[in-house]
Amino acid sequence: MQPGLAYGLARNRTLRGLALGAALLVALTPVLLGAAIAGLLSETEAADCAGAGTIETPAGGDGLYAAPLRLIPGRSYEVGATEYGGPGDPSSGDYGSIPDPAQSYLPAHPDTFAELSVLTHNPANDGSFTFADADALANLPYMSALRVSHDGHSELLYKRDIGYGQGPGEQIENGQPYRIDVWWRAAQQLDVTKSAVQIELAPPAGAAGALEALPETGSGEQEATSSECEGPLGASIPLPLVPGTRTRILASGLAAAGEQAPEAVKQMVAAGNRLHAAAYLYGAAHGTPLGTLQDAYDCSSAVSYLLHWGGVLGEYALDSSQLASYGVPGPGRYITIYANAVHAFIYVAGLRLDTVEDPAYDSGPNSGRPGPHWRVSQSVPAWASWSVRHPAGL
Repeated sequence: MQPGLAYGLARNRTLRGLALGAALLVALTPVLLGAAIAGLLSETEAADCAGAGTIETPAGGDGLYAAPLRLIPGRSYEVGATEYGGPGDPSSGDYGSIPDPAQSYLPAHPDTFAELSVLTHNPANDGSFTFADADALANLPYMSALRVSHDGHSELLYKRDIGYGQGPGEQIENGQPYRIDVWWRAAQQLDVTKSAVQIELAPPAGAAGALEALPETGSGEQEATSSECEGPLGASIPLPLVPGTRTRILASGLAAAGEQAPEAVKQMVAAGNRLHAAAYLYGAAHGTPLGTLQDAYDCSSAVSYLLHWGGVLGEYALDSSQLASYGVPGPGRYITIYANAVHAFIYVAGLRLDTVEDPAYDSGPNSGRPGPHWRVSQSVPAWASWSVRHPAGL
């Protein structure tokens, strides 16, 4: 288990909330139920017409448990926020629950918030607390950005963590529960301890669903406007984008490219996604043009395929020994190749594409699946010695 996830499971905060009692729902007659639905529709229509920039108070208070709050872009909401982590809260640890190891070490990412829960009890008391349990903001995807404002200060924070909350007896003055935890360094900037804050969903920036964040249906993913690629079965595969420069894995096993990454990197991510349905076959795709998608690849032809589509390799694949002397020595800023006489793999802006499916070297959604796939691990596989190379300029 990743330390960030273990930390997310172990956190034991409490939170009050708002939800209609099940007994009341059972007692409703069909007529009353119809009236309630009609009223809900009217309320939704009214909310949709609210002006942008208005600070709204979500449903809450009155001693009931809170309902998840689904944020609408352009609207600001007053909710409860708490501070966690740091010297005053050492039991929280330093790792968030986000599966991306490059994002999970929170001291390196002080611009972090955790989505809390509106559950009536903490599932961690029974041994587990999952992404779905942290529902106070309707399960925002990891790396969603919130503009958080308090006491004349404003910070852009990113979801890298989850937690339970503050308990049904604790709420801000307007009856709202504590919906977010703010990492201590950002909390100090905002002067937040247990405070009423204004939050606003940051403007859409091509954010795609991250691992564990969205269902497999892909609902909520935003497609890139500039890059589409043809898959092995001829299906169009839009390239999802996420803020920043790093490549991130999705729940589907495909990858999202960073919006600010160079075009060559985006093209390599798209190429890696096209290999998702390809099989592994030793010697496959050598001697055939890399511009044509094949049914199977081996380790070195898969790496070569990405390099070709990034514009840094010619028409035919190199073998792993040739990749061990390709380009220039050392890791690149965006692209790093690891190769020796028997194997090769590639990191594209922080995410590895590899044909090794051993769970010891892949804890992501493609673990155990043979063939060229995006792989997740805390460190570079260390079962062999590698020549480390990168394309010049990348």
